[in-house]
Amino acid sequence: MVVAALRTELLFVRGPKAALGVGLRARPTLERLVQTQRPRAVAVVGYAGGLRADLRPGALVLVDRVLDEEGVVEVDDKLLRRAKLRLPWAEVGPLFTDRDLTSPKAKAELARRALAVDMETSFLARELRARGIPFLVARVILDAAEEEVGLGWRAVRWAGRALRCSWILGRAAAALRAALEEAGCAA
Repeated sequence: MVVAALRTELLFVRGPKAALGVGLRARPTLERLVQTQRPRAVAVVGYAGGLRADLRPGALVLVDRVLDEEGVVEVDDKLLRRAKLRLPWAEVGPLFTDRDLTSPKAKAELARRALAVDMETSFLARELRARGIPFLVARVILDAAEEEVGLGWRAVRWAGRALRCSWILGRAAAALRAALEEAGCAA
């Protein structure tokens, strides 16, 4: 199963998939999904904010650990190695989850700890780990470190970039699914 916060992030994903919602809303949706669908493995994909200047929009981050204020959730090393073989162009490193991080100044403060930031992966990773469900995470950079994502009428300027990033996520989701299947997990 492939999951993301938004349907937009899943536009080019084939096979079983689910949009969970943004931020904290994603965890109860994942809980219900796991209870009803019983996936043997999950690929988490979506947009992220870049924290390093060299990570430009469209860059793919293959997540090796998920950080937040509560601690760290490590991604299984064997699964990660399989995914890296299928996504050799991806940058591998940590992802930080923060519900309110959007400003360039706040991003700069986190850059020492992670490559990218999102709003829900730590909640999902903890839930999947607690249930013993194998998972992989890939995030595509939507907004660069010096950018602030606009909402409301300003969101229109992000539409083209989001579509391009969704296409990248479709390719990444297929690679993650294949890596999980190769490891004996059905995604």
